[in-house]
Amino acid sequence: MSRIAERSAARVRPPYKLVVETFSGPASYTTGGDVYNSTLLRQIERAAVIQGWAHLKAEVVTGSVSGNAFRMRIYTGGVTAQPAAATDLSATSFTVLLEGL
Repeated sequence: MSRIAERSAARVRPPYKLVVETFSGPASYTTGGDVYNSTLLRQIERAAVIQGWAHLKAEVVTGSVSGNAFRMRIYTGGVTAQPAAATDLSATSFTVLLEGL
């Protein structure tokens, strides 16, 4: 657990949580990433995509974690090519490791 989470946890009651959640891709992808909300954690400090789908990869954009929301950017193979804007990715899913309170 990071120092930031430890300080936050000192102000609220433990236990800290480390959970895995699966999110469906967006029905209309936004270039630069879409915002997702955790249903399990009320405050997320860090998030990391641990499993993508088929030929798609994803990452949580640095500095995007706020409350229970985070921004996830999707790539179509390399780390530079994103899907075209408004691409329907609703048939895809991504597994994300979340750290928070």
